[in-house]
Amino acid sequence: MKKTDTFFGSTTIGKKGQVVVPMETRRAMRWKEGDKLLVFGLSNGVVVVTKLDKLKEFASHLEKKINKVRQYIKKAN
Repeated sequence: MKKTDTFFGSTTIGKKGQVVVPMETRRAMRWKEGDKLLVFGLSNGVVVVTKLDKLKEFASHLEKKINKVRQYIKKAN
């Protein structure tokens, strides 16, 4: 099954600057209490929130690919 982009709804910034992530989002992303989230601001005013574990997983995958490319470069020299 292909994953697609999803609109989960909206939220409001509270008096203390807190934002509640909609329940549908938390369920779909499998986020639970205590999970660490990273928040990135992009230059176009977009904010991206991702679970720390997913970013670590992506970084590990990317590192393996980079190491493979380095091996190819080394063999080519």
